[in-house]
Amino acid sequence: MPQLKPRRRALAWAAGLAVLTASALAFTALPTAGAAESSDAETAAAAALDGGDSILNMFEWNWNSIAAECAGDLAGSGYTYVQTSPPQEHILGSDTTAGEEDAWYIHYQPVSYKLDSRLGTRAEFAAMVSTCNANGIGVVVDAVINHMAAGSSSQARTGSAGSEYTQFNYPDAGYSEADFHNTGDNYCEISNYTDRTEVQECHLVGLNDLDTGSDYVQGQIAGYLNDLTSLGVAGFRIDAAKHIAATELGQIIDRVDGDPYIVQEVIGASGEPITENEYTGIGDVQVFDYSYQLKNHINGGSEAQYLTDIGTDWGYVSEGGVFVTNHDTERGGNTMTYAYGQDYLLAEAFMLAHTYGTPASYTGYEFSSSHEAPPLNSDGTVADVNCGSDAFTCLHRSPYMEGMAGFRAAVGDAALKNVWQSGDALAFGRGSAGHFVMNATSGSITRTFTTGLADGDYVDVISGDTVTVSGGSFTATVGAKAALAIYTGNTSGGGDGGGTTSDCVEVATSVTGTSGGDEVYLVGSIAELGNWTPIAAGHLSGVSYPTWTGTVSVPAGTSFEYKYVIVRSGGSITWESGSNRTATVPESGCLKLNETWR
Repeated sequence: MPQLKPRRRALAWAAGLAVLTASALAFTALPTAGAAESSDAETAAAAALDGGDSILNMFEWNWNSIAAECAGDLAGSGYTYVQTSPPQEHILGSDTTAGEEDAWYIHYQPVSYKLDSRLGTRAEFAAMVSTCNANGIGVVVDAVINHMAAGSSSQARTGSAGSEYTQFNYPDAGYSEADFHNTGDNYCEISNYTDRTEVQECHLVGLNDLDTGSDYVQGQIAGYLNDLTSLGVAGFRIDAAKHIAATELGQIIDRVDGDPYIVQEVIGASGEPITENEYTGIGDVQVFDYSYQLKNHINGGSEAQYLTDIGTDWGYVSEGGVFVTNHDTERGGNTMTYAYGQDYLLAEAFMLAHTYGTPASYTGYEFSSSHEAPPLNSDGTVADVNCGSDAFTCLHRSPYMEGMAGFRAAVGDAALKNVWQSGDALAFGRGSAGHFVMNATSGSITRTFTTGLADGDYVDVISGDTVTVSGGSFTATVGAKAALAIYTGNTSGGGDGGGTTSDCVEVATSVTGTSGGDEVYLVGSIAELGNWTPIAAGHLSGVSYPTWTGTVSVPAGTSFEYKYVIVRSGGSITWESGSNRTATVPESGCLKLNETWR
């Protein structure tokens, strides 16, 4: 797979203005897992950024599980970074709202900057960073630097690493009351978002707002970020950046060693004085409207064809960080979630195929309430991820994500070319390097596409099928709610980069309990079956209801685990009961599955 230069940022801050420059850093191998902490921050930060610009946000994955995924499924996938949940010491669940003791949001309430949390120890974090870097994947940390945890003014509490604290007093972080905005009789909480001073100097839902204009506070925060870069961390997502004045945030980042990638959470809104453009000199700024529009156009019935123009033409910042969903928005209903099934995967594929922004894919866990915790061990720490057997969705293993991350790394900065639009379907080339087709309609499409790709045979990263380009065009059939992506050099397999397939799995299975608009999928432990994610290749037809039928291409001799799932019309997923089924494709002919939903 061709490797691309990373987009890097060097920040010079003067008179409150940022001057942005870009530099390309060559790949340098890092130590393997368990190696000693790096003392060369810049080398460590640069090392894993060779190729692509795509981030995988691994929400609430513990450090050991991220390390295992970097060394396993993600290695060579095309993802350039993984993003972690906040790694610093946080409150204990007993100090939060009754009934929400294990909530995910405890990670966003810092007690100190010790790297010891329910996601793992400092040693485990350092080993994870080394492992990911050694496999060509940088680590971006979700950095909570605007505030400290809500605390009691009269009772000492203890954090996840044993640090004691009270309101406005966090000894192990080096903070006392003088280091916060608006204490004592001046205490205020944010209620008026049209008041810039209130938004950036009052307290956010009880979280104690640091005086980020203070030289001392800036030094403490920079010390935390420099500790992370010393371990090889390559970048930061700045949580609640909107609540820090841009000049002050710029001064903090200017103190950080090396040249980390920066993306900032700045949620602009009509009529508010704080805008995304104030922060573009510091780094990328997350574009929340982008994710809202993906939902509107792919899932909401508004013609998907118009997405080909998404970006600065829509008024978005030039340095945009984009996503389909994140940990906040998937719980707020503004964006699609894992429960949207194929529409969600189409949005991820489109984002990775298009030219606008630095994309952050998302992989989290299933939840039934907005505060629900990830799977936990008996001691309250986050459990190791077990894809297919716990609540973690592992959506990133779908070719719509991993395969498309490889597509993105291959096409680089190539411009859109040969754009085709029709209702809820679209297609575009990426120069002469690749071509992408998305069909968000309820029926298949067949047409001939003009492309800049050279004549030859290519392998679709989604399905693994061969696509032949001849005379500057190719003809393809793309199924309902499916996509196709081909690129120069990819002649050896689909979503997981494996070999082409020649044998098959034929399904004719009785599935009852469905309603109008429901769909049934065969999902399983291999890329052809979505790595436990419903994908187009495993979609079954209900024409002969209650028998659902279909054929999936799987290499001869392949053994796999699988189940049947119903994707409801509203987006929720129902798995059949019982343990995983198992099967092996014969060396010749097709494997025939004639079964009954259980």
